[in-house]
Amino acid sequence: MSIVFSKAGLSDLTLERGRLYPISKPIQINQELYMTESLNAKVVDFGSTATFWMMVFSYLSKDNYDGTTNGLKTWFESSTINWCENNFTLTDESGVSHTVRLWQNKFDMQESSSGRWNISFTLLKE
Repeated sequence: MSIVFSKAGLSDLTLERGRLYPISKPIQINQELYMTESLNAKVVDFGSTATFWMMVFSYLSKDNYDGTTNGLKTWFESSTINWCENNFTLTDESGVSHTVRLWQNKFDMQESSSGRWNISFTLLKE
């Protein structure tokens, strides 16, 4: 099954190739750790943790780069998503829906060979 991004007001974005494995889902623990002068461990807990998804795709077509319907760049830069500003729904390979948002301030899709594109980006699961 494919990865599908959806948001009211936009056409669904379906990536033609699946993500590369292993799938990384690091958890950002919202705590500060430090040692006192007497070498006692101290932890300050700031509340809820956050889950980030590292998305990695390889050999996508030019349409998945900047195509009108299925282009990552076109979709993320639309006024409806506006890069990191607004969340959207990601439906994973198992058909499970998650609310996420783009969580990085750089978009870098590398052209590989024969007009194919590679990209990795981070999503914040809300």
